[in-house]
Amino acid sequence: MLFYMVPKTRLVSLILILIAGCSLPTVNLGTKDPLKVDPVKVDLNMRVDVYQHADTTVQKRVAATQPTVTEDAQTRLRNRMGEVQVLKNNRLVGESRKGLLEIRNQPPGEFGEYVQRTVEAENKDRLAMMEEIVQKQHLRLEEVERQQSELARNKAFNGEWIEERQPDGTFAWKQKGM
Repeated sequence: MLFYMVPKTRLVSLILILIAGCSLPTVNLGTKDPLKVDPVKVDLNMRVDVYQHADTTVQKRVAATQPTVTEDAQTRLRNRMGEVQVLKNNRLVGESRKGLLEIRNQPPGEFGEYVQRTVEAENKDRLAMMEEIVQKQHLRLEEVERQQSELARNKAFNGEWIEERQPDGTFAWKQKGM
């Protein structure tokens, strides 16, 4: 009954005073410095086992997709392109009238042997490519050599050695653009 007799504003005021008068107890952690939290460390060990079973159909497919000789030659030519360009830039080799590399200035020693091996490998792969063109297009080797030589001369940078036809029909070495 007392509850009904107290006006509602007084009741709310009384409840607020009781709540405000109560405070939560403080918890002392024993340190005045802030807590330092270490990151969580996880140690994982994993084992992966891969089992491969022989599949004869895969072996047949791999055998059917082996690259041809000229595809291998193209890959080797592409991989060797930077080495050949360095030799051209150093004016050690030039493009001959047959579409092959030719040594213009043979350096002595091991580097000279390296230049010789590189030129021989490059010419072997270029000849393989030319022979495939001869077979596919039914052309003479001399015609393919002339085409490849013209292509190489056009792609050469200024200062590189190239073998050019002279007005009298002979060939002479000159540096492109000079």
